[in-house]
Amino acid sequence: MVWLYLWPTGGHWNVLQTFPFYIGLLSCTLPFNLLMFGMNDMVDFDVDQLHARKGNYTWGARASKLELAQLPLMMAISNLCPMVILVAATGHMSSLIWVLGFFLCNITYNLPPMAVARKGPWEFPCMLLGISCITMFSCDVNNVPTPSIGGWMFHWLAMARGQLFGEILDIEDDAQVGKNTTAVKIGGMRSQQLMFALTVCLALVSYILVGSVVLTVYYVVDMVLSVFSRKGVVVVPEKYTLLIFKARSALGVSYMFFAWCSQVLA
Repeated sequence: MVWLYLWPTGGHWNVLQTFPFYIGLLSCTLPFNLLMFGMNDMVDFDVDQLHARKGNYTWGARASKLELAQLPLMMAISNLCPMVILVAATGHMSSLIWVLGFFLCNITYNLPPMAVARKGPWEFPCMLLGISCITMFSCDVNNVPTPSIGGWMFHWLAMARGQLFGEILDIEDDAQVGKNTTAVKIGGMRSQQLMFALTVCLALVSYILVGSVVLTVYYVVDMVLSVFSRKGVVVVPEKYTLLIFKARSALGVSYMFFAWCSQVLA
C-alpha cells in the first residue's frame, strides 16, 4: 500500500518538504491497510480458520470473533482522523473522492450482495481498481502527474500476479468453504499456467514499456526457474519456501528505493 502511494511521487523530491505528503503517507500505512485487510478478515473468518499458514506477521492474522468485532470502530477512527487533517491542510476535498473509491471497492470486494472476492474472476478488476485509487489519491495530494501507461501496466500485472499467487496457496481451503476464487474455478494447473503468462507479460512490459533491464532479467529468471521446477530439474525443499519468500520481498523493497529515485516506473 505504501509503495502504491510513493510510486507516482518518484523523483519529485519537492514533495518531501510538504506536510500533505506525510499525512497521505501516514494514511497508507495503518489506516488504509487496516481498512482493506481488516474488512477482508471479517468476512473471511471461515476460511482463515483453515489456513495453517495464517496467524503470523508474514501471512497475516487469524483473529478471533471478539477481535474482529473491534475492527469497525478502529477502521473508522484511523481513517477519518488523517483525512480531516488532510482536508484542513490542503483546503480542498478532491483527494477524498479517491479514498471513497478505495472504500467502495473494498465493500464490493468483500461484502454481500456483491462479495466479488468469492465470485472469480471479478475479484481481479475490483482489486486493481481499488489499488489504482490509492495511486490517484497520491497524485492528487502531492500535485504530481499521473504515471505513464508502462508504469500502470507493470503495477496492474504485478498486483494481479500477487493476487493469483495468494489464491493458489489457498486453493484447497477456499474450495472447502465455497469461496469460488478464480484459482478455484479454473483449477490448480490452469492457475499455474495463468501465473506463467502473467510473468511473461511482466517481462515484456518491463523491457518494452518500462525499459528496465533489471526488471526484465528478474522476470525472465523467474520464468526459467518456473519451467525447471515443473520438470523437476529444480526442487526447493518446503522448509526453504518461507526464506525464499522473505528474500524476494527484501529484494523488492530494495529495488523500490532505486525505482523511486530514478523514476524508472513513473
